[in-house]
Amino acid sequence: MRRTVAGALCLAIAVSGAFAQDASELIDTYRRNFARSSLGTKYELLREASSYAGLGPLYDTALQFVLNNVSLLSSDVLLRDITVLAVNMVRKEGYSAASGTLWSLFKEFKDNTVRVPILQTLGEVAKGNAAIVGELNKFVDTQLSLYRSSVQPDLAVLDAALAALGKLGDPSSFPYLFAAYVANVNKAMTDRAAASLASLGGDFSAFLSEVIRKNPPAEKASALEAGLRGDALAPDKRAELAEVALSVGVSFQSPSPADQAALVSLRAAAARELTAREWQRASPLAVKHFYDFQVQYNRGQVSKSNFLESIALLGAMGTAEAAQALSLYLQLINTETEQGKSFDEQIALAVVNNLGRLGDKGAFDYLLYMGYLQYPESVKRAARDALQKLRW
Repeated sequence: MRRTVAGALCLAIAVSGAFAQDASELIDTYRRNFARSSLGTKYELLREASSYAGLGPLYDTALQFVLNNVSLLSSDVLLRDITVLAVNMVRKEGYSAASGTLWSLFKEFKDNTVRVPILQTLGEVAKGNAAIVGELNKFVDTQLSLYRSSVQPDLAVLDAALAALGKLGDPSSFPYLFAAYVANVNKAMTDRAAASLASLGGDFSAFLSEVIRKNPPAEKASALEAGLRGDALAPDKRAELAEVALSVGVSFQSPSPADQAALVSLRAAAARELTAREWQRASPLAVKHFYDFQVQYNRGQVSKSNFLESIALLGAMGTAEAAQALSLYLQLINTETEQGKSFDEQIALAVVNNLGRLGDKGAFDYLLYMGYLQYPESVKRAARDALQKLRW
């Protein structure tokens, strides 16, 4: 029976091609044969049709058939194969009119071998479809709620949903993708969420800035991290986002140790980015950040690496106020050294080298005085080099 129907169909196609039959007539021919054929022949018919273009409505018809019979045949392997074939052909055809049918099928099937292709197809054909985007947003939100409740979601399906939202690019998906990014389900999921976030329409930098301003400290740090990943933002946008992060970081107060750790991470990442960009606009923030981290370093609340980065940030600012802050700190180091107190050679070198980078003549006296104190030759040599770089 299958061979007879398929053969008759091939003949009908050949005849239709010979007489330049238009697409609507060809679709009607396929639909009639699909309606009256057995389940096995339906699959063969769709395979035959896949060699022709412009048959999107046929595949929508096939999906509607599956939808109407899914309760009776949900465990039927052949019905699943028909579904996957039709779904993939909808994607190939770019037939957006099938989006609603696809979503209805997604809700009916629980098998990820069907759900994943449906999501992949929706990502291609449902662009601009607010209803589908809204449903996908809610689905991701539900899956993340399950994960937070220690219920493991289907990771393949969740990953496909995140990818689909990225392709659809609707700004309304930002909070859901960001929630997936900070959920830390696994590295692959975090990377997928980050890529999809960067693909959304609208102002990605503005979205992240809003999170940094309003969300809890851990999410502030994650938002900055997301913006600085790869090429998510242009260089100036990266610097602007880092400036926002440093501004929030130096003013936000919380007694929670976890919050404090997140804020240190936020500020350190922002400082590194602003240093790399030599973002002079952030100079007042850089000075405040340095003074804060100086105090916190003395209390053991931030690492030496964090403090050294705050010194490097001042050196990258190229401003008189940055030079003054470092000069005053060098004066303190000199005073303590003269009094016989120990000093950290790495920190002293960082201050001296960055004063040389700044080239501000206000540092002259402090750099010159180092030659008379009990510093090792490495520090004295750095001070002499810095003196040569001062601008007069």
